[in-house]
Order: sequence, then structure tokens, then C-alpha cells
Amino acid sequence: MFTPPVGNAALFHRRALMAPTNAHLGGPAAAARGLEHPAMRAPRLFADSATRADVEPLLRAGIINGITTNPTLLRKAGADSWDGAKRIMADLCALFRPHPVSLELTALGEEAMVAQATELAALGDNAVIKVPVGGYRAVDPKADPHTGLKVIRRLFERGVRVNTTLVFNTAQALWAANAGAVYVSPFLGRLSDYAHAHDDRARPPGNSLAWSREEGQGQGEGEDVAFETPYVASGGPVRDIGARLVFEIATVFANYRITTEILAASIRNATQMTECFVAGADIVTVPAPILARVADHPLSDEGLLTFAKDAKVFGA
Repeated sequence: MFTPPVGNAALFHRRALMAPTNAHLGGPAAAARGLEHPAMRAPRLFADSATRADVEPLLRAGIINGITTNPTLLRKAGADSWDGAKRIMADLCALFRPHPVSLELTALGEEAMVAQATELAALGDNAVIKVPVGGYRAVDPKADPHTGLKVIRRLFERGVRVNTTLVFNTAQALWAANAGAVYVSPFLGRLSDYAHAHDDRARPPGNSLAWSREEGQGQGEGEDVAFETPYVASGGPVRDIGARLVFEIATVFANYRITTEILAASIRNATQMTECFVAGADIVTVPAPILARVADHPLSDEGLLTFAKDAKVFGA
């Protein structure tokens, strides 16, 4: 289980700077009784899905207050063309208004990305545009490596909200926040997957994320490569790398009162939800099947069965 090395009062003060997340809840009856919602600044849960039948029950139950989508999820939801995908995205924006709906770009060049972002932002006033922070030279060696950051800045200047994706270290999150991103999405599961696949088992866990020339692990003549800080890469079990990254980002953001929200993504199981909240995430986006089990626990089952049995004496 992920355990932060120290408590961080700055994290609390950062949250106090941010708008209440549940100010819309309660209603006239609660207000008349003097009841203020007890979780006004609680972290939020989003569903990582584009299938209305999966997310609408979660929305109605108050479990989620936003969603994140991507082309793979849109295909699963039945989209077989760009127009079909836009119809699904527009429907989801209408369903979730005013809660945010993250819509992912498929274009890669700067001008094409800005144009497509403008198109998607018009689908709803709650649309948020997903922009990858990096990886552009992997697709095209001649691409500008700062394409994502430039797009984020241009969209910020146009008043378009951005969720920066494919974030794997704190530097990426910080540069995205500086560019104007409203959300940054560290991908937890992919970090531990990478370490499991590439680590040298004779070295500390997570070592594949912290190569350095001084340690004889250089990736090129005269080149130093360090993908993560030692705390994130090798500060504990591989399974906790993602939670450590969330904590590191949250600490840096708290140090400088950055109110860009940390949206933890690539969640593999329900336990990681809790670990992300311990680490200081503002939002966790989770596959709908995991969220459908959010109230499940074997002891809850056992307890309710006992209560129901005993209640029969009262004619219940």
C-alpha cells in the first residue's frame, strides 16, 4: 500500500485555493434545514468510458461527475466514422453538463490539432480537449517535440480547457500547467507496466525509469537519461510507482499554489483509487466496470445479510 514519506500541509492549503467540487449538491430542502454538503471539497471520480449505458447509471447515482473518452472507447461505444464519434461525444456532453467531458484529439500537427480542438470544443460548453504532452517525435522524427505544449498554450489563450495526457513525470506536468492546462493526467498503470517489462531484476525496482550514464546504463555516447526522480522510480515497490508520481506532482503543485487539477488515469483496480487520493490526486478516472463495484465489499455483504435476517422479526 502506498504511504507518503511525510504529511504535507501544503497539499491542504492548495485544496483550499480551489473551487468547491460539490457546491451544486444539496438542494433547497437541505438548505432549509441548514445542511451544507459535508464533502464540498472532496476529490472527484470520473468514468473512463464513452458508452452511455455504462456511465449514465453511475452519473444518476452520484458516483461520478465527469468522464474521459478516447478513440478506442468511442469505437467500443459504436462509432465507425468521425461523424459518428462526434455524435456520441455531443450526446455525452449534453448528458453530463455541467460536468467535464474529456475529448481526445486524433490530429497530430500543431495547426491541425488547434483546428480539431476548436471543432470538438463546440460540441458542448463542458467539453475538455485532451492533448498529449509529448511523443510527437516517436511518430514523426521531424516533428517539433514541443507541439503539445504549444497547442495547450494556444488553446488556453482561446479559452479552451485542456486535459494534458500521457504525463509520466513531474516535469511534464509542470510544463503543461505553465502552458495553461486545466488538468494533467499522469498514467499510473502504464508506469508500473513499463517497469515490470524493462527492469533489470538485479537492480532496485523501477530502475528502467532512472537510467543514467554514471551508472553505466547510458543510452548514447555522452548522454544522460533520467525519466523519473529516484523517489518515483525506485522509492518502493513497482506497483506504487504511479501513486508516488501523483504525490510528487501534488507536492510540487502545492509548493507553488498551482491549481491545475491532477487527474490520475490508467487505473487498474479499485485499490489504486484510494492510493491516488492518499497521494493528493484531485480526480481519478476509472474504467466503468471497476466503478460499478465501488460499493462492494464482502463484509458489507455479510453485514447486510445479517441485518436483513434480523429485521424479519419486525415484519420488514
